[in-house]
Amino acid sequence: MLLQFPTTPHRDAQPSLFRSPKCRGPIPVQHVLVRHALEQASLDTTVREIQYRSGPRIECPPLSLAGVVLRSAAGAFLLRVHNVSCQRNEEDDARIRFVLERHRLQLLERSAGDVLCEPMFSNARKVWSHAGESVSLADRLRLSIALEGGPLRIFELEGRISPDCDIVAALCALACENLVHVRLRDAPLGRHTIVEV
Repeated sequence: MLLQFPTTPHRDAQPSLFRSPKCRGPIPVQHVLVRHALEQASLDTTVREIQYRSGPRIECPPLSLAGVVLRSAAGAFLLRVHNVSCQRNEEDDARIRFVLERHRLQLLERSAGDVLCEPMFSNARKVWSHAGESVSLADRLRLSIALEGGPLRIFELEGRISPDCDIVAALCALACENLVHVRLRDAPLGRHTIVEV
C-alpha cells in the first residue's frame, strides 16, 4: 500500500513512546528508524513542534494521514520513513500532493540511508544517550551565561566556565531538553563541536 510502513526486522514488537519538549504529547513509535528520525528532528532548530495525528485514511489515492507531523516555519510535514526510497510516478505524486494540500500538509520522506547518514546518526544517538541526566543548577546557569555572547566550541565553553560535570554529557542532556543547540551535521560530536542557545 502506498505510504505505509513496511514490515521489517527494524519493527519493534511493542510500540514505544518518544518524548521531547518539542512534542505536544508522547509520540507512538513502532519502528526503530522512526525513533531515530524523531531524535534527529528534535535536535533540529528548524523543527518547532512534533505531534502525532491519528488519521484519516484516504482511499484514492490509498494514503493514511496518520503519523508524525513536524512543524516548522516552512509548514507542517507528514513524516514517512522507508527502508528504501519510494518509487512513484508523476500521477501518484500529484494525487498525493493534492490530498496533503487539502489537509495543509506536505510530505517529508526519509529513506533508511538518509536517517542512518553519518555523522548525524551517531551524533544524535550520542546526544540522546544522555537524555534525562542531571545537570546542576549552577552548571546550567554558567552555561547559559557563557552562551549569551554567541556560539562557542565545547572546549572554549569548558575553558570559560570550568563546569563541575562532564561538559559533553551536560550539553547533550540540555540539548534533549531543547535548552541548547549542538551542531551535529558537520563532524563527529566532540570538543570542537559548536554549541549555541
